[in-house]
Amino acid sequence: MKNYKLNSALVVTLLISVCSYAQGPGFADDVDDVAPIPGIVLAIISALCIGVYSLRKKKDS
Repeated sequence: MKNYKLNSALVVTLLISVCSYAQGPGFADDVDDVAPIPGIVLAIISALCIGVYSLRKKKDS
């Protein structure tokens, strides 16, 4: 019975927190919806940096 109460309390707490995050404040209509650096550009840059790092690490070894 103790586990049931604990699990029920956990589920209710998680549902309340998810619902509260989903109900964010509204934004003004004059806000541009364009990100300054798109996510794909960041992914490409990070992949290139990881590649250069591993190549330099192999070269030094």
